[in-house]
Amino acid sequence: MSDYKIKPYNEAFIEKQVEIGNYYAQKWITYGQSSVEQVKEVYSRDSFDPETRLYCFKGDEMVGYIGANIQDIEEEKIKRAHSRLAFVLPGHKEAFALLCNELFDVLKKKEVAEIHTPQTKFLDNYIELAEDYGFSKLRTVNEIFIGKPEKMIKMELDAETSDYNHETDAKELKEMFFKAYENFGREGIENYVNRMVENENLYTKRSVKKAGKLLAFCNAGRMLNEGYGQIQTLIGVDREHKKYAILDVMKIIEKEVDNIVVYLNPSNPLELEEAEDFVSVGFEKVAATDIFEKKL
Repeated sequence: MSDYKIKPYNEAFIEKQVEIGNYYAQKWITYGQSSVEQVKEVYSRDSFDPETRLYCFKGDEMVGYIGANIQDIEEEKIKRAHSRLAFVLPGHKEAFALLCNELFDVLKKKEVAEIHTPQTKFLDNYIELAEDYGFSKLRTVNEIFIGKPEKMIKMELDAETSDYNHETDAKELKEMFFKAYENFGREGIENYVNRMVENENLYTKRSVKKAGKLLAFCNAGRMLNEGYGQIQTLIGVDREHKKYAILDVMKIIEKEVDNIVVYLNPSNPLELEEAEDFVSVGFEKVAATDIFEKKL
């Protein structure tokens, strides 16, 4: 008889759920854990299905949990679930199996046809675990690049760098975004730029200019992982000025972090170019995030 017991969703479990999630967020650069308040807000929405959240206990201690979101795929007339698979504390391998198998049963009862999970080699042995449970690689959603500030190349360019000034630079920055990402629409770009400016979790926001004209912009934000930061935004009128912006940001934050991470989508032509640019200035492609699929 197992010492573990699966329990259904209870709001009282959220705090421990977040604690377990933070254990993974601090060591995985591809996973971020929401706060207790944020999780409660998400779980209060009408779209939340409590039957898709399961918790594993050993005695009175919660040792793991699993969750899934179900999506109706109208064009295929099926239901698809998305899950990161079970998160369990070290030493509780049996809890992982119990949670996954119980979730699969729940999803089958809800007539879910398939389940997708995003995995990368950075996530311990989760790719092997997914394959053990019948998942197979479907597609790549992003490629992961890491750069160290002290390993960047030197580059000379007839341009000036400075901290981003929203009052003087915002109009040109928004136009740059609109030309590059026209499908976002002007309102979407306005909202993105304004939220970025208000983001207090950034190390720096930098502009590259010549004769007062904005030619490129780059920023870098904090991550939960000690010693890591992330370039979140890169935009420019051409590739050379974008490279210059990358190097400027790397120089600015070299005393703050040991590594900078960039996630780029290889199916997006613009980001495919940027991948080449990041590598050319000193970044290295280290992994990819892939979607794995299991038919239920």
